[in-house]
Amino acid sequence: MIIALSLALCAVLLTGVSQTLLKIGADSGVRSNRFLDSYLNLPTMTAYGLLLLVTVLGVYALRDLPLKVFYSLTALNFIVVLGLSAVFLNEEVSRNKVVAIGLIVLGVVVFNLP
Repeated sequence: MIIALSLALCAVLLTGVSQTLLKIGADSGVRSNRFLDSYLNLPTMTAYGLLLLVTVLGVYALRDLPLKVFYSLTALNFIVVLGLSAVFLNEEVSRNKVVAIGLIVLGVVVFNLP
């Protein structure tokens, strides 16, 4: 169960990293006039690879982790994405976003109560 929980949390973190990389890759392709530059650059291709790894990690985590726990943990992805986008993309973290993050954490805790 501990290994499955670790795999699920790793999948959540890697999902956040891959989504941030997708945003970086899309932004780098916008500066170019070529359509495929948004899809065929290093950050975007790395993000695609990470999403494949996330899928594999999720499958292994679901072998020993209850589905309700796994899916409630995936809600934590919003926190990871907000943190990474604030650090690497200089996006604003407003008071509303902080309140939303608090509600997500509260929801995950309440949902997993016995």
